[in-house]
Amino acid sequence: MLKIFFSDFADKWNEIVMSFSNWDIYYLNEYACSLKLIGHGDPILFYYSDNSCKICYVAMKRDIADDNFFRNYLDKGIYFDLETPYGYGGPLFEGKINDVSINKFWKGVSNFSRENKIITQFIRLHPLLQNEIALNNSCDRIIHQKDTIKIDTISKGGIINNMDSKTRNMVRKAQKLGVKINFDNSKVNLSQMYKIYSHTMDINKADSFYYFSKNYFEYICNHFNNNILFAYAHYQKKIISTAIFFYTDRFMHYHLSGTYSDYRNTAATSLLIYEASIKAHELGINCLHLGGGIHGEDSLFFFKKRFNNNGRLPFHIARTIFDKNIYDKLINLRISKDSTFDIDRNYLIKYRG
Repeated sequence: MLKIFFSDFADKWNEIVMSFSNWDIYYLNEYACSLKLIGHGDPILFYYSDNSCKICYVAMKRDIADDNFFRNYLDKGIYFDLETPYGYGGPLFEGKINDVSINKFWKGVSNFSRENKIITQFIRLHPLLQNEIALNNSCDRIIHQKDTIKIDTISKGGIINNMDSKTRNMVRKAQKLGVKINFDNSKVNLSQMYKIYSHTMDINKADSFYYFSKNYFEYICNHFNNNILFAYAHYQKKIISTAIFFYTDRFMHYHLSGTYSDYRNTAATSLLIYEASIKAHELGINCLHLGGGIHGEDSLFFFKKRFNNNGRLPFHIARTIFDKNIYDKLINLRISKDSTFDIDRNYLIKYRG
């Protein structure tokens, strides 16, 4: 039987998520609510259990009328879609996974979606969990979008040995220059972190999707005290680079980061990631997941890859269309009203392309 929980059932939500041995930060109620704060939708937890297994899945319900284009042509509360929270997600499962249970779970999700005017769902799967097995035939399309990189943090020696020579040299360079890294989970330097992150987004001309508000930084600081590390690189009595790491007892994730452009030649980011991997090891965590590039194998991807040439992990995305007629209607609306719309753009949810 499928059970559905909304964000105000925080305690029960987290109790369910943390009952899975492979749970991760992206499934927690607080994480989904942090994204609601910045307009990513309303969090929903889907939970199914039977005699053989249990499955849960987190999604954000978004009003399509809130999209930059559709707000001019749709009234709110008419059509919605689902999207896994920013980062990595898809189904968590435990027990004797089988087609019958998987199909019952996704049938329940589909029925809920159709009853609630949800047109599509977009799923970012989890590279560390490789959980696409729990999709079965529930999605009409699943693709390998790109690769991500992990650092094995089982041993300190392994962390160093897996780096290529350029990255080792960058770490040594930062150390010789006197760059120092410190970690905390307090608000002491939060304004500095936000300022550096925003500066980095401006310099890189990032898409608006990657601009996280100051309220977001404060929220995660207040609600993730036991699952978050703020990292700061100090140079000549100034904070020049920062990063946020989420962690559980199994995984650590490189979340958001930034560096003042005038200090890129200090190699502070390389030292920061290296020190974070050492911190993961000290916490008994076996893996620091760095994520991938913005556009596949770009410069960011190869920067991360140099921390572990053997650390590639495939990252998959998937789509379900619950209402093909409305899906096509939304695409046709874009075609007729938006001269910049490119139907051939590589988006799984075409009307959002």
